[in-house]
Formats: sequence, structure tokens, C-alpha cells
Amino acid sequence: MKPVANISQIPFVDGQVYFIPLGGSGEIGMNLNVYQCNGEFLLVDVGITFGDDSTPPGIDVICPDISVLRSVRDQIRAIVITHAHEDHVGALHYLWSQLKAPVYCTAFTASVARRKLGEAGLLGQVPLHEVAPGSRIQLGCFDVEWVTLTHSIPEPNALVIRVAGRIVFHTGDWKLDPHPIEGDDYDDKRLLALGDSGIEFVVGDSTNANIEGWSGSEAECRQALLEVIVKQPNRVAVTCFSSNTARLSSLGDIARETGRRVTVLGRSLFNYLQTAKATGYLKNFPDLVPTEDLDYLPRSEQLILATGSQGEPRAAMARLAKGEHQDLLLEPEDTVVFSSKVIPGNEKKLYRLYDLLSQKNVRVVTENDAAIHVSGHPCRDELRWMYRALRPRYVIPVHGEERHMSAHADLVTDEGLGAARVTNGDVLELNISEPSLIGRVHTGRLGLSGSSLVPLSDRSLSERRALADGGLMTLTIVLDNKTRLVTEPQVQFIGVPSGDIDPESLNRDLSHATEEILLEMSSRTLQSDDSLRATLQRELGALVRQWLGVKPKQLVNLVRI
Repeated sequence: MKPVANISQIPFVDGQVYFIPLGGSGEIGMNLNVYQCNGEFLLVDVGITFGDDSTPPGIDVICPDISVLRSVRDQIRAIVITHAHEDHVGALHYLWSQLKAPVYCTAFTASVARRKLGEAGLLGQVPLHEVAPGSRIQLGCFDVEWVTLTHSIPEPNALVIRVAGRIVFHTGDWKLDPHPIEGDDYDDKRLLALGDSGIEFVVGDSTNANIEGWSGSEAECRQALLEVIVKQPNRVAVTCFSSNTARLSSLGDIARETGRRVTVLGRSLFNYLQTAKATGYLKNFPDLVPTEDLDYLPRSEQLILATGSQGEPRAAMARLAKGEHQDLLLEPEDTVVFSSKVIPGNEKKLYRLYDLLSQKNVRVVTENDAAIHVSGHPCRDELRWMYRALRPRYVIPVHGEERHMSAHADLVTDEGLGAARVTNGDVLELNISEPSLIGRVHTGRLGLSGSSLVPLSDRSLSERRALADGGLMTLTIVLDNKTRLVTEPQVQFIGVPSGDIDPESLNRDLSHATEEILLEMSSRTLQSDDSLRATLQRELGALVRQWLGVKPKQLVNLVRI
């Protein structure tokens, strides 16, 4: 189906319920899901994803393209945020001005959202409503109930959405952790009661659907971290996801048990720590040691918590590995613990980081060495438990790459349930007899460039990538009114290695080649700025590739006098 650019072009039928993922299906991150019924819309989560080696240089934050919703902005009844992870709430302050809808979430998530909105100058403009876990609220035609689950952050919620006689269980991110360290346990009695009430559709997390067993408990991870840290004679630096409040709680306990003092490096980690404390979590977390006091503290008593678990180049751990951090220098026989999983796409960055640390004789410990990380997402046995409790008619796998959603659908089928496959942009009609795709809407990805959101397909970003890959060659030519050269063509390279060729000789040869190309041009080409530039770019680009093995981006400055 050809996607439409305006969601109003979809032939919605009153009395029917529709599910439309705009982000997070076919990928991990950037979650944004839409429900439609009787001309009203409910948005669930507004998240970001992060740039990697495949994205244009300088693009670190990516948001979903929601231009398809512009025509129905006044029909959006609410934005509901399931929890405070960046891939579920991180785009709120970037996209809210295009949505202008009230926001509903629990207290911890609201605290994170307020900080982001405040930094964007939007705090007084956004109607942000705090919801107690277990609440049930009418939002337009949508009856929404919050159901407490467990995850790696406080107050993760599934949503029970009742509308037009349908009951949808939207899981958000979840796992079944009997010992979550921070926050409430999942309510198995409520889940079983919901199954008895007749859940028809589950829109569910697929992240670990290809992994057998259970995801494991944070309590088990805490014990493994304790066993690693207690053995280290010198400074220990631990990096984990900044929002993993349960892990922060474990590390605070371990610091006390091992006689270490805690220092935090990295703004996002500090912000999440302060947010957790302000909302009643991490009550026993030890007082922090300021970075300026580290020189007075023996290395054996230092526990450093640092951002950068995915090798982010500007994060604290990358700067520590390069010896560029302004407050701390790692020394031989120190230990760095990566208490996180490697997100696909970040392998190269992390392996470079491991090598830099090893060159400093710093010991590196990862989840391959000890069970120092547990996932916040359900593995296959947890999925089986959930579906046997809820007994839905159909499951719609989301929140995963194609391989994750495919494994999820296979598991659902093996359990004797129906599976409905979607990807970003699909419009799925939630028929009880059988869900059906009735159309597609435009989706896309917007990269944050400075303070602007730019489509990743934008020409300027393509040019930026070309510059990063091959550098830049500029050619300046001055022609008189008879299209004759007034001065010798000037060639300059930026970011283009010349190898064994002398740069001055290369510039001279290209200048002469330019003169020859101009002599061979027809008068019509010489008189057309666009044709002249295109010919020079093509001919000189081929010569540079032949001589240097690269083809830089070419910029022709044409002056006519």
C-alpha cells in the first residue's frame, strides 16, 4: 500500500478502533503509537532514538516524523506516557508544539518530563497531569487504566484501553521481576483478573522475544556486581544506563557494603538520580563526593558512576578512556565495569573504548565476564506467563526489530493465539473476528541538528555525510563576458588526504585540467552556470578519484565579470 501524507485520508469507520504505530515497530527506540476511534486520537509514548554509525555526522537525537497528524491535532485527546525512558518520553519537548495535547503520566515520569520541558521553555505551556498507579481515567472516548509492572525504572505501566467495546492491553516496557529493588512489584492478581474480564488485544514488547527463559532479577544482578567490586583493590568506575534507577540503588548499597564513596560523572546520570530522590526513590542512596574532593580520597574507597555505557563519544566514560576528563584520570590497576547490554549498532564504539581502557592497564569487566546486567524486557517464558494470564484473542508485536517481532509472533502462534503483524505506518483495524490492515500513513525520522528537526533524507544531511566520507574540494574560476578565464583556477582541499602526492603539485595539475576542460566545452555549456558547474564537478571528481582513490564533495565558485 502507498502511504498517505495526511491521516485524514484514511477511510476510518465510526465505531471501529484502529492502531497506528508511528515509531518503535521494526526498530528498538523512538516509540510513538496512535489509537483512533470515532474521530478521536490517543497517543501512547513520544520517544527518541539515538544516532549511530549509520546516521549523518552531528545527529545524536532522532525523533519520529509526526507530520501525518497535523490535520487532526485538534482531535488528539491526550498523550499518555507509559514510563520515563528516553525512547518513550524523550521526544515530548521536541514534538509537543506540533501536538498541543494534554499529557498524562505517573509522578516519576512527570518529574523527568518537567525537567525536559523546562529546559525547552515549555513548562508553563504543557498541561501535564500526574496519575496514580492503578488509576482509571476517561480521555475522550478512551477509558484508560494504568497497571503497574516491573522494569528497570520506577513506575513502568501497562495501559488497559477500553473503547467502543474493545479492550486493548498495551504493555509498554516490562518484565516479571519478583525482586525489583526499587518500586512496586508487578500485580499478578490484577493481571489474572484482567484475563478473566476478556482482554481482546495485546500490543506488546518484543525486545527479548528471541531469548528463551526469564530476564532475571535485579537482585541477582546486585549480587554479581557486589562480587566483582569487592575484589577490586583500587578505584572502580561503573557505567550503566542513566535511567536504570534499580541499578543505581544496587550500586548505592554496594558502596556502603564495600566501604566506598560515590561520585557521579555525567549530567543525565545526575539528573535521573536527583529525580528519583525527589519522587521518593533511592531514599538510602549515599551522599555524593564532589569531584574536587577525589584527590583526598584513597583510590580503594572510590566508586565512580559514569555516563557512556554505549560508547557515546561525549559521555563521561569516553572522556575517561581518552584521558580527557577534566575531573578524573583513570590509573593502571583501576577497574571499569560496563553494567549494561550492548545495543546493536554500538559494538564498534564500545570495542574502541575497551581497547583505550586496556591500553591504560585498566581492567574492563562486561556482561560477558559476569552477570552484572539483567534486561528490563521479557524473555520468552515471561511472555508465555503473561499471555496465559491475560488470554487475549490477538497479540500485536511492537517495540523491536523485525527479528524480534517475528520471534514474538511465532511464540504467540505456538500459544494458540492470533498474531497481527505491523510496522511503522500501518493502520490496523482491531476487528474481533480478525485484525486487518486498511492502509498506510507516512512515517519518517527527524534528526536534531542544532535546534532544528530535519528529515534524515534532507539533502543538507546527505551533503554532510558526503563531506565526512570524502572531504571537500573547492574550485574557484573567474570568467569574463566572453567566457574566458581571467585568472588561473584556484583549487583547495579540506579534509582530503593527498597520500604520496605533493599537495601543491596536485593543485597545479587540477588547475591545468580545469583549463583544458573549459577549452573543450561548448559555448552553450560555458554560458550556463548550472551546466558549467555540473561538467566541472563530474570531470574533476573523476580525476581526483583516479589520483587519490576518494571522491570528495565538490563546490564550484563561479564568478563572472
